[in-house]
Amino acid sequence: MKSSGNFLRNKDGIMSIEFAACFLCFSALVFIIYDVYSSIMLQSRLERANYAVASIFRERSSLYPIIDSSSVQNTSSLCSNSDSCFQSHELFNDTQVKELSQLASSLLGGRNVAVKVDGLFIFQDVNNPASLKDAEFVTLSAESCPSGACNDGIRKYFSSLPKMDDRSDGSLTNYSKLVPYVPRISDLENKLEGRWIPLYRVSMCIVNEESLYLKLVNSNRTASGFLPNLCSNFVVLSRCNDILNPTDTACPIYHR
Repeated sequence: MKSSGNFLRNKDGIMSIEFAACFLCFSALVFIIYDVYSSIMLQSRLERANYAVASIFRERSSLYPIIDSSSVQNTSSLCSNSDSCFQSHELFNDTQVKELSQLASSLLGGRNVAVKVDGLFIFQDVNNPASLKDAEFVTLSAESCPSGACNDGIRKYFSSLPKMDDRSDGSLTNYSKLVPYVPRISDLENKLEGRWIPLYRVSMCIVNEESLYLKLVNSNRTASGFLPNLCSNFVVLSRCNDILNPTDTACPIYHR
């Protein structure tokens, strides 16, 4: 005990304690900086991958086949009436979203990627075709969650995203404000001379496997925890070939 007291009062001993304390503080600082840096870099890679995937998804008329609305969810809401459903490049299904997940995985070094795509389709009122107030909003959603990619936190993020068909006045999440009305003479029977372009929201999440802190405190990644997931979403407009072509029915005017 006496020797311990002498050590604490000893100049060399005090220097040793100070060095040990400074070393621990420096090590903790390096740990924090590395953890934050690795998470930021992974988030940046996720943002770039999401932007690339969303940009590919919007080029639907060049890359994807025509889909009959009877083969996707919300069939009744995607039909102009009980006897006629739309056939369009702009409709999508779970298979296409699964392909997006696989593409995103390859861009992120083989990581499992959860992807959700929401689409907003504006069905015109034939009596007031250019009126957004009189139009009907129809949404379409599809999701891909590979094994191990969707934990509770990711599912909670997907479910917390604003609804695409929210048209509340003054709402920051009113996606209809982003939808342009463009001239196009293709439905002479109903005298519709323009259409509202469909809008897509591509959301993407991955488990933050780069964080050393999370590996220690949340290694199984099953709980929401402290920032266990990294997520991103982009909103893009559908881009159809020859939008002014009156014979192009693969990117139709949606109406009731």
